[in-house]
Amino acid sequence: MARILLGNREGSFPIRQGRSVLERLTDEWPDLHLTLRTVGGTGGTEAEPLLDALSRGDVGIALVQLECLPTKLPEGLTLAAVPRRGEARSALAARGKSGFAELGAGARVAVPSERDAAFLDAARSGLATSVVAEGPDTLLNALTSGEYDALVLPALALTTLDLRSAIDRLLEPNEFTPAPGQGAIGLVVREDDDLAFETAYSLQHRPSFDRVRAERAFAAGLEGRHVGALATVSDDGELELFGAVVENGTTVQVSTSGEAREAEELGRELAQDVLAQLKVL
Repeated sequence: MARILLGNREGSFPIRQGRSVLERLTDEWPDLHLTLRTVGGTGGTEAEPLLDALSRGDVGIALVQLECLPTKLPEGLTLAAVPRRGEARSALAARGKSGFAELGAGARVAVPSERDAAFLDAARSGLATSVVAEGPDTLLNALTSGEYDALVLPALALTTLDLRSAIDRLLEPNEFTPAPGQGAIGLVVREDDDLAFETAYSLQHRPSFDRVRAERAFAAGLEGRHVGALATVSDDGELELFGAVVENGTTVQVSTSGEAREAEELGRELAQDVLAQLKVL
């Protein structure tokens, strides 16, 4: 029986996601021996230890949260599939407060990334924002104990861990734009591993893949900046892309639409629109 190891990061959220992917692949491929392996270590990005393990051959499929996946993959690796995407928006957990305006000056707010900190500071000045690399469950305990006044986290992380009741507000893209790829998981394989590619591709959800392609192309065109993006695809194949960038405390928001099959081109063109606007600021 052929065997494929699925590589996954540590933490309650990625482990829960990984188990879900493993169950679906096992149903699709009952004659394969599929195993989930947690990959530890540190790197320049959350995805780097996983991609390194994949390149070395330690795992056959890397399960990567797409907001963490570099827009340019290491040589020899490819994004084989994106399963159906979950909730892509971010959520505010603030002990009953339903918006940024209700947070007092100096309120202590924890976010998971520097990108999120930049978007939060642009949306609501005067907050004491902290970037904290902890899981959602740990952060909610800190919120309950009074260490923080609010949290801004990917909504999917909370709902996946059965913590939906902690959400006070789902944040719309125009008030807090999510990271490109947020809410989606990517199945990355080695280009020369046909079995792993075929296995991963069986979970491909084309609308989710096109949404992510547009968002990642937008981000690639603005490399090095704090970028947010969210695409949607209608039943008739129309893709709408909303993008934002925060630079020097100023937020530029743009949008476009077109056919989903042109997702990457739409993302690249929208990034060029942003660059043109930044030149005149």
